[in-house]
Amino acid sequence: MNIFAQIKQVDRFQKVNYYTVHFEHKPVSEFEDFIQKHENNLDVNDEFSDIISWLEKIGNEIGANKNYFRHEKKADALPPPSKFIEIDYTENLRLYCMRVSDSIVILFNGGIKTKGVSSAQSCPMVSTFFDSANKLVQSIYSLITERAITISKDGFELLHIEGTDIII
Repeated sequence: MNIFAQIKQVDRFQKVNYYTVHFEHKPVSEFEDFIQKHENNLDVNDEFSDIISWLEKIGNEIGANKNYFRHEKKADALPPPSKFIEIDYTENLRLYCMRVSDSIVILFNGGIKTKGVSSAQSCPMVSTFFDSANKLVQSIYSLITERAITISKDGFELLHIEGTDIII
């Protein structure tokens, strides 16, 4: 069964334009769902605040350099790898995304990775988000390759996203 989604703009910062994906069968976008699930969760309050701070820092100050993202198969994730942050969380909140370029990032969903589990795909808490993000990345890259979705000349926007369905 095919699942249909569309890309929607979330926010535009000085250096990065953020987008998300909205599945047709869900009431809110993937990034909105991530926010709703975690912004008031006291177990991951620090991690959630740090991810939001990283989105702002990447968006306004440093751009979406690939080094600031965890590479999770085809998808990426935040927070950045430990070499960029000096914190010891009690939990392991992950936000999956697609870094299209240094100026364009598509935000998906995420969850709390179980401590002691070596990989996201084997984690019962985030494997669904990991799998979905990787399928979305593959579908979106296909749309970009086929030029159904294009990148603006200045490299800052995704064009032709209105009415273009992502099928996974």
